[in-house]
Amino acid sequence: MKKLILILILLAGTLAATAQTYEEMVSKAMDFAEQNDYVGAELAMKAALRAEPANPGNSLLLFNLGTFQRNQGKLEEALISYNAAIAKFPNPSMLLHSRAALYCEMNQWDNAFIDYSSLIASDPKDMEALYRRGLIFLMKDDIISAENDFGKMLEIDAENLQGKMAMAMILKGQEKWEEAEVAYTYLLSNNKANADLYLNRAECYFQQKKLGRALVDIESASKYGYNGAPLYLLRGQIRLEQFDKPSAREDFLKAKEMGASPEIVDPLLKLAAKK
Repeated sequence: MKKLILILILLAGTLAATAQTYEEMVSKAMDFAEQNDYVGAELAMKAALRAEPANPGNSLLLFNLGTFQRNQGKLEEALISYNAAIAKFPNPSMLLHSRAALYCEMNQWDNAFIDYSSLIASDPKDMEALYRRGLIFLMKDDIISAENDFGKMLEIDAENLQGKMAMAMILKGQEKWEEAEVAYTYLLSNNKANADLYLNRAECYFQQKKLGRALVDIESASKYGYNGAPLYLLRGQIRLEQFDKPSAREDFLKAKEMGASPEIVDPLLKLAAKK
């Protein structure tokens, strides 16, 4: 009798699970996602896909599944889901943006470049695609092509902050420190709370030996929320120039703790240790 009761309980649980509709499972997946429970969201979304494999809405479900997997660090699985979604979707521009960003996370820059180029071909005014492709051109040291993409952004919108910051970044890459300083100062005149701009101008000041100004900008970057390894690396180098080796060492150790490459930090730590 006890065995029969147990079997009935298990059967009831199975029937309850299978009785859930496609829409209910999709809704449950979204509820899990809102709670940042991406494991639960992934399982619920897969259950919905299994329940109605021919549903026309599955392309969007596959896209969401890929995003849930991406948030768990399952990048290869996310790519498979994105590819399947794109193959089914009639106008996949939003999906291509997500796949291109995923390719960047996976350091598959050539594939990201292809997706961004496809987006620009279908919409020459796609600012995000122009910006991201321009950054890939910079990584490849193709300054002319990068300038073309960033320049197109400014043709579309002369006041576009990303485009102007990218042009200033090119000046930095060319070590035109004074020109870059002027560019960042102009940008800061209209964006006084932008931490990235302060940090970039601080580097320009440092390269020109304007150490006091560089430190002021670093403090401003920190005040407006910047707290990454580059800030500590730069401040450490400024403190080295000021012969404050103990403080420089603290900054370099903090940068290393925050993920800065040992190949960059270790030589600086040696300089900070010398008497």
